[in-house]
Amino acid sequence: MAARVTELLNGSAVALALGVASRTGLLRALSQEPSTVENIAKVSKLHPRYVEEILAVLVCGKVAILTEEQPAKYSLSAETSSALDGMGLYFEELPLLTRCAFDEVVSAASTGGGVPPGCYGSFGAWMGKLADEKHEKQLISKLLPLLGGGSMVSKLDAGGAEVLDVGCGEGTAACLIAERFPKVQVHGLDAFEPSIQGAQRRANERQLRNVHFLRGDASAFARPELMNRFDLVTSFDVIHDLTRPDATLQEIRKVLKADGIFVMVDIRAETGVAKNLGHPMAPFLYTVSLMHCMPQGMNDGGPGLGMMWGRQKALSMLQEAGFEVEVVEMEFDTFNDCYVRSGEARRSKVFDPGKDAPVLEMAMPGLLPVC
Repeated sequence: MAARVTELLNGSAVALALGVASRTGLLRALSQEPSTVENIAKVSKLHPRYVEEILAVLVCGKVAILTEEQPAKYSLSAETSSALDGMGLYFEELPLLTRCAFDEVVSAASTGGGVPPGCYGSFGAWMGKLADEKHEKQLISKLLPLLGGGSMVSKLDAGGAEVLDVGCGEGTAACLIAERFPKVQVHGLDAFEPSIQGAQRRANERQLRNVHFLRGDASAFARPELMNRFDLVTSFDVIHDLTRPDATLQEIRKVLKADGIFVMVDIRAETGVAKNLGHPMAPFLYTVSLMHCMPQGMNDGGPGLGMMWGRQKALSMLQEAGFEVEVVEMEFDTFNDCYVRSGEARRSKVFDPGKDAPVLEMAMPGLLPVC
């Protein structure tokens, strides 16, 4: 066991160095062609001494290759280079979360409380960029055409429909839909004022007049004028972060038209750690949940579902809120489940983490769950 503990400690150190290498651009400067510290420093525009120290970690961690010639040269194997092209950015995530909320999470672990959303400002901005890339690659061209066998796209093209994005963040999804479907009225709802301000700026920059943003509580927003109003309601990696996820789902049910479609995209996992032992990213995802998703959901006495709440829990809560849903197979994103109101797409098989592990290459870069 001592060897395993040493392995874990060294692994965490290498992961931290990879985070620095990613953020500084050093990873992009490394290639399969061996190069000296001076050349790598020049390409990456970094100080040679820092480059040397980062590379020392990566070589000792068996990430980079060191030649025996003098001066020494460093490179990446083709396999490592390919893997880091997709995964390298995510080595920044846990250091960033640690900077934002390490002490707060430690304290909350004793009190049973949550961590204030304001602690995660820089993390939210970083995750927002990932969400932008994910939506720009998938939303319009791949996800929407799945809904209703293509009928939702036809309805949006025809005009007159209304769309609501719950937990809209800085408005990426809402603006993309508004831009693609100018005859549609799109609304974004989020509780965090800086996010709403960012969303409005984005809409103004794109000169979009058919998208509107509202700051509000997702668990209590169904005013009389919103009842049975929306043809499409979306929620992307949001429900598991909320302090009242059950009430939010009930509110969404109230504002959705009788023939409307609700789409909830969330992390593909099973409910209960024992069922996730075969998930290849389970330790990482549970840690992100520990540092962000669960504490967010623990605020104000919330249940703290966490990122790994799982398919069984999600289906149970959706059914309790009055939804009959299917789980749509997204061949373009096997890292997430897509829950859709019944009858809108083919039902997927039950996920087996031992056999149906997420295909990370299809979900990268920028397509890991946005917690």
